[in-house]
Amino acid sequence: MDIHLLQNMAVILITAVIVLLIFNKLKLPTMIGLFITGIVLGHAINDTSMISTLSELGVVFLLFIIGLEFSIEKFSAIKRYALIGGILQVTLTTALVTLLGLALGLTLNSAIFLGFLVAFSSTAIVMKIMQQKHLNHSVQGRVTLGILIFQDIAVIVVILITPLLGGQSIELHTFPALLIKIIGIAILIFIGAKWFIPLALKDAAKTKNRDLFMLLTLFICMGTTFATSLIGIGPELGAFLAGLLISNTEYSHQTLGYIQPFQDVFMSLFFISIGLMVNLHLFLYNIGIILALTAIILVIKFTATLLTGKALNLPNKISISIAILLSQIGEFSFVLAREGMSYGLMTKEFFSIFLGVSILTMSVSPFLQKFTPQITKLLSRTSYFQEDKELKTLPEELTEAQPIEDHVILVGMGRAGKQMTKACNQFHVPILAVDMNPIIVEQQQNLGVPIIYGNASNENVLKQLRVTSAQCIVISASTYEGTLKTIDTARRLNPDIHIIVRTKYLKNIEEVIEAGADEVIPKEFETSILMFTRIMDYYNKDMDEIAEAVNDLRSDNYDAFRSVSSEDVSAYLSNSFTEVELDSIRVYNDAHISDFPFEKNNLTITSVIRDNSTIIHIDDNFQFLEDDIILFTGLRYDINNFFDDISFKN
Repeated sequence: MDIHLLQNMAVILITAVIVLLIFNKLKLPTMIGLFITGIVLGHAINDTSMISTLSELGVVFLLFIIGLEFSIEKFSAIKRYALIGGILQVTLTTALVTLLGLALGLTLNSAIFLGFLVAFSSTAIVMKIMQQKHLNHSVQGRVTLGILIFQDIAVIVVILITPLLGGQSIELHTFPALLIKIIGIAILIFIGAKWFIPLALKDAAKTKNRDLFMLLTLFICMGTTFATSLIGIGPELGAFLAGLLISNTEYSHQTLGYIQPFQDVFMSLFFISIGLMVNLHLFLYNIGIILALTAIILVIKFTATLLTGKALNLPNKISISIAILLSQIGEFSFVLAREGMSYGLMTKEFFSIFLGVSILTMSVSPFLQKFTPQITKLLSRTSYFQEDKELKTLPEELTEAQPIEDHVILVGMGRAGKQMTKACNQFHVPILAVDMNPIIVEQQQNLGVPIIYGNASNENVLKQLRVTSAQCIVISASTYEGTLKTIDTARRLNPDIHIIVRTKYLKNIEEVIEAGADEVIPKEFETSILMFTRIMDYYNKDMDEIAEAVNDLRSDNYDAFRSVSSEDVSAYLSNSFTEVELDSIRVYNDAHISDFPFEKNNLTITSVIRDNSTIIHIDDNFQFLEDDIILFTGLRYDINNFFDDISFKN
């Protein structure tokens, strides 16, 4: 590898770390720190080609994630605001900026192109602000999301017409070949979306191989991007389509969790690369013009979006909030600006000025958001922004039911999870569930259970389960390490959540408590009953009703709610050896000794407890009866493998 590239990357990364540490101390936005890193290093880094290439991957992953999060169902619910609002906002902004460009002496095509650049807002910044302010499910959040979706699609259209604005002619004789390519790619994408991608993801998920699943999703992203590039369409559209293909499967949330780290890293390099492109000498020389244009563009974008909100008949408070959210220039505008410069729509000097203005609008945006109440109050004093005496009624599509909250999150949908679902439904306690077994997820979804596929230790998966508004999370993960990671992630996202954990072994209790769990229930003791009663108690349910529900469940022979005598198991577990350990398992249905993988895992059955008596003569033809307790010995490693085999089999 080129030593100069390694040197440049090392310098960029250490500078970024130092700058971000300072910005974190000052509580300033990370993105501004990344811009400054690039600006500071502008003269020190000579070859930025590799950095630019890596940064473009950030844009590709961002579009891929937008496609992943894009829901046709959600889009349909707000299509009026996405389409009408998006068209009005982009058109008004483009028209006003075009007039500004003509006043500055630009040609008509260059002025229109500048209008498009300014019309687009930063998806990365706006989504981050909405997450921090918990606006995602608010009225302004949903309308803003609709307009952003329209903008992201409009970016692709502008990319396609940029050569025309640059004066390139259309060669009509190339249309038939292009049309054939488009139809061919469309057919391949349809086949992929209908059959190949869902089946491939399902098969990858069945293997429970994280690397295989991640590589497959990366292939879908890059493969679709490459396919669209064959017909002359940029990688942005390909990445968006790739995300769209996965978004309609149950694996979108887990995919998002795997891709997010890549996107974060490459987008950081993208913002640094923007700073690297800034000519500091020209920036300082034109600082007056840059500051003036920044102020003018902020006002233009704010005004255009505000008028859009009024046209949509939204309340003033909501319109102003949306206008402030969308007031900055977006990251895709940088990509378009570089394209435009190659077609002669921008000079290098004007490109430098545009970069400076864009960076300033993006840097100011988070601060403007903090002053939304004051700006709203100030504008409300004017006659134009005074609300009608009769309060505006929001349309039905913007006043949908409140998102689920104060719910229980069930991690793992094994026997206990299924019975917890039934019990919670009986008491009208809302639940959201997650499991890593795609077959179980599909079965439970068919039964109407609100469950998604994913790893609960993944932050994005827990966010999809609305962990920040949940009351309890019940963790029945198949691996001990997964349990600890889930506890850590859940506690970090919601410090007040009540965490109940089911653990296989008594010796793990103390460590799980130290990891952040509120309650730990050993699998051997009354697991499901105890979990259920503690959750119901946490919801202040009547204890007589709880006892009645438990009796009903037992009478219906729900295996997961049967108990093991703690005295019996404790007595046997108290016997331990230096290397060999003693453990137990309850038999829920009549079974032959060969039905259990004791021999495969080098375990020895010592005895069987049946009806308060002990059986010690166990041969190869022994038949276990329901409610037998099998006691066996072996190395802890082999015992762990045994329980993993049993869990997988179940």
